[in-house]
Amino acid sequence: MRTVLIVSTENGSGKSLLTLGFGLSLREQKTPFAYMKPISSNVRYATGEPLDRDAGTIREILGLTDDLKDIAPVALEGPFLQEAIESGDRGFRRRIIEAFTRITADRQVALIEGRRYLGLGIGAGLSDLDLSEALAADVLLLTSYDGEEAIDRVLCALRMLEGGPNIIGVVLTEVAMETQFEQVRDVFVPFLADRGAEVLGIIPYERRLRWVSVEDIADRLGGKVLTAVPLNLPVENFLIGAMSPRTALRSFRRTPDLGVITGGDRVDLQEAALTVPSLHCLILTGNIRPPRRIIDLANARGVPVIVVGQHTLAAAQLCQELPGRARLRPGERLDEAIELVRKNVDLELILEKATDR
Repeated sequence: MRTVLIVSTENGSGKSLLTLGFGLSLREQKTPFAYMKPISSNVRYATGEPLDRDAGTIREILGLTDDLKDIAPVALEGPFLQEAIESGDRGFRRRIIEAFTRITADRQVALIEGRRYLGLGIGAGLSDLDLSEALAADVLLLTSYDGEEAIDRVLCALRMLEGGPNIIGVVLTEVAMETQFEQVRDVFVPFLADRGAEVLGIIPYERRLRWVSVEDIADRLGGKVLTAVPLNLPVENFLIGAMSPRTALRSFRRTPDLGVITGGDRVDLQEAALTVPSLHCLILTGNIRPPRRIIDLANARGVPVIVVGQHTLAAAQLCQELPGRARLRPGERLDEAIELVRKNVDLELILEKATDR
């Protein structure tokens, strides 16, 4: 069996999308495979127990029948995370290995989704490096391309993994094809190849695939929705409203698919934002509810209003991180993102380079 552990040098580089693209190709080839996300850090308790919704979505899309508790056996968040930090493994490694053994019986390939970023969990012995050892997995590295810093992250990862698992290669994501591709192809690809990190995929940056839904925003910020309108509007750009309404309007009107983040007490800015046709969400910080007229106006406009407990800058930072952390949602956008992966990553070569144990 060939076991591929997909790891990232930073959060939000596309591990789930690569897993989906890989899994769908294997399914089309009728190759028996397993998928596993050994450690979850963002779960919900809809059934009274930890549930990784993204792992459940991947399970559904790939048509797998394995128990979700085996696919995502460990929820390292809340009290579980504290236990892991204070006491070490707590039997988590054994639980992962036992689940892995069950779901990989009679399978030819195992796709393992690593932790949020390489190095996370190293203090508790539950990092990607530890997982690769426990599951006898080869490693595929992902990094979001942002120039020289991306290359440095890959080199740091190679040094961390030196003497450890087999490194299959590297996939670069978020590459701006118009301005960065030639440099990547002509300079960085051969540079990394000389250092034992063959580039096996270059995934283009597609801005239109980077929007998030209002539901994702409310979920990530733990906010309360005050309006009675749908939460499926796309938000691609976030702006902070902290200036005068006249100044703010100039920026608001130039920004498509807009989410405005402003203090719950800034009624003047809230009213100004609600005059802008491109406004798709109003996020009010400080846990301050607006006057009833703001909610009525937003309902009439069809614009969701969310009240959150964070201060404005903290809320803005969380929103900016959302494109890399938003929930996987089946639909046209996800299908398009998966197809982008399949067209630009050499999945056959990755499988060929993985060790058959």
